Amino acid sequence: MRVLLRILIVAAVATALIAVELTSRSGVLWRLITFTYQANLLAAGYYLCTLISPRVDARAGVRGAVVLYVLVAGVLWNLLLTEYSMGYTPANILLHVVVPVLALLDWVWVGRDARGIRWWQPLVWLVYPAVYVALALFVLNHAGRRAPYYFLDPDSVGMFVVAANIGLLAVFVLGLGYGISAVGRARRTARSAPLN
Repeated sequence: MRVLLRILIVAAVATALIAVELTSRSGVLWRLITFTYQANLLAAGYYLCTLISPRVDARAGVRGAVVLYVLVAGVLWNLLLTEYSMGYTPANILLHVVVPVLALLDWVWVGRDARGIRWWQPLVWLVYPAVYVALALFVLNHAGRRAPYYFLDPDSVGMFVVAANIGLLAVFVLGLGYGISAVGRARRTARSAPLN
């Protein structure tokens, strides 16, 4: 099951990237500024490495971060961004639905040592999204490019709303991170509990 799920994740990301490159006018390269593409590439790279070296799989904190990032990308896109994108194209379904579901299934069903998540790791998992937001706001906006998401674009929603959105995103990501951690601990407890 572990190998199958991870092959499916890598294949889904690769298929989506190829589809976008072959079917869109602007290709896949410019999309690499988006959190979705970065998180999915990170997931594909991580799961590919776990297939090559089982030692990589021993790092539950890294796996938890990967799961969190693809879940965040999937949830936010499905709740806030479908109207601002091409909608449910095959590539979007793969990146925003299939990969997050497969990563979550891997975490719940076959992931190893999810109990090894420490209380502070979900706080550390905030670093990448925080750096992403800072780059989106300060680098892209000042380099003549818009932030790739309307809720992070001061020209679209205003700086006060962007600041509020960043706070809400931080709470959401942190809450989801602790939720992932709790699921890992609950799975361990369920496996170690004696059967009556």
